[in-house]
Amino acid sequence: ATELLGSTIYNENGDSIGKLDDFIVGSDAKVSIAVIAVGGFLGVGARMIAVPASLLKGNDANQTVLPGASKEKLEALPEFRYAQ
Repeated sequence: ATELLGSTIYNENGDSIGKLDDFIVGSDAKVSIAVIAVGGFLGVGARMIAVPASLLKGNDANQTVLPGASKEKLEALPEFRYAQ
């Protein structure tokens, strides 16, 4: 999982939709949430969103894919914030 951190996330059309910023591991020691940075430019102004990690898939081009996603759809999701 750590090898994927910082990698680009694509949709099934091959469009870049964000960067994988973090994983959250559940109490069962399984990765349950993927935190993705969306929007911004060169990492500035990006906001974090969280999606179930099980939605991420690999493809034949060795890319990480979030099927059915678009930048617009991800930017419409609530912003993820770590608990203080």
